[in-house]
Amino acid sequence: MKHFTTVPDQTTPTLPTSSTISEILSNISSTSANRRDDLIAVSIWTIMLLYALIANMLILAGIARSATMRSATSYWFIISIAICDILMTIISLVHLVPATAFHEEYVQFKSVRNIIMIFFYDLFWYTGVVQLGLMAGNRFVSIVYPMEYKHIFSRTRSLYLILFGYFLGFLVSLPTLFDCCHTLWDSNYYITVYEKPGTLYKYVDMAVNSISLCMMIIFYAVIIYKVRESGRAMAKYQLTIRTRQQNALENGVSLTSQMNDCGRTSSVRPPRSQVSKKEMRLFIQFFVVSLVFLLTWTTWQWLPYMSESKWAYFVMTSLFFINNSVNPTVYIIFNTQLRRELHYLICRHHVISTAQNKRKQTLFGRGIAAETKNETDFQNNTRDDATKSLVDQAGSVSSQSHDEHVRHQLLIKNMDYTDKDTKISAV
Repeated sequence: MKHFTTVPDQTTPTLPTSSTISEILSNISSTSANRRDDLIAVSIWTIMLLYALIANMLILAGIARSATMRSATSYWFIISIAICDILMTIISLVHLVPATAFHEEYVQFKSVRNIIMIFFYDLFWYTGVVQLGLMAGNRFVSIVYPMEYKHIFSRTRSLYLILFGYFLGFLVSLPTLFDCCHTLWDSNYYITVYEKPGTLYKYVDMAVNSISLCMMIIFYAVIIYKVRESGRAMAKYQLTIRTRQQNALENGVSLTSQMNDCGRTSSVRPPRSQVSKKEMRLFIQFFVVSLVFLLTWTTWQWLPYMSESKWAYFVMTSLFFINNSVNPTVYIIFNTQLRRELHYLICRHHVISTAQNKRKQTLFGRGIAAETKNETDFQNNTRDDATKSLVDQAGSVSSQSHDEHVRHQLLIKNMDYTDKDTKISAV
């Protein structure tokens, strides 16, 4: 005996209800809206990430061109952070952006690829965070204890500190490879999330970022205080010197003796340690970079409690990408030497042609000057020769006139003598 299943009569199709139609229309509209949102997010992120990638690569190229910057240990930390930014930018371009554009078609939410890519992103993020703390310590020693800088941040120790930053970043991000601490990219909300919201790993993340942030706040606060006190001391010293100079002028005392008296009494001494302009520029660069990190991390902590919109998460993720692009931007704006190297690197042919044109103009000007000088010398020599010949002629004429005058006087004397003889003979 066969079992027959009941098949609906296909000759009498059922009409969809109004609720079904509205649900289909809402799904279509939400899908199109999500695609529009994805397109906006992907476009903005792509522009930001490409700029960050190119700018960081230019930073590395500019430092590599200058022997002075390559040998300075302060720039080693800049190189390390630029490398971390480049690697995070590449991971974002090959994983986060395509996943946002294509969602599950590109990568599954709990796939191994998603876990591994976020692990590498976290590795370089934590390494960069540690490097920022070390950079703050580098500026602190350079400005507050300049005599100890070469000893503390020698080449060997600086290299060890940078490698320690990578090792610590690896240790902190390693737990994300285990089930308890998976960190995944959620393409629907434009943010990385913990697979298990109650994981204890979030406290490790908070501890590492907080310690580095506290180091930056303490070091930069002391540096700002030091710079302020140094400026006050220098202003006081300059005011005292000006007052003594005015008193010396009013009392009629010579300025040299007044300064010698100041030197002997040693009552007024210049401040012992002054912050150089170069050190201040580096301090400003690292300080601004640290401020951007502070803004990024604090926004990551408090913004989710204020809004659960995906656009709030979009802002949080965008701040991470801005953090990658702000570092090289700050270095290019405030570092004159680096900007000069990049200008030569980018506009090399223009710089060379300009230098050649200036050289040609200089040589041409020198040639005209030499030709003018030769012509002037020739005219002067000709004038001198003419003058000399005239003087010689005048001398010869004067000598001839003198000879004729002498001859004429002798002739007159002879005639007088002859007349006398005649008179004598006649008598």
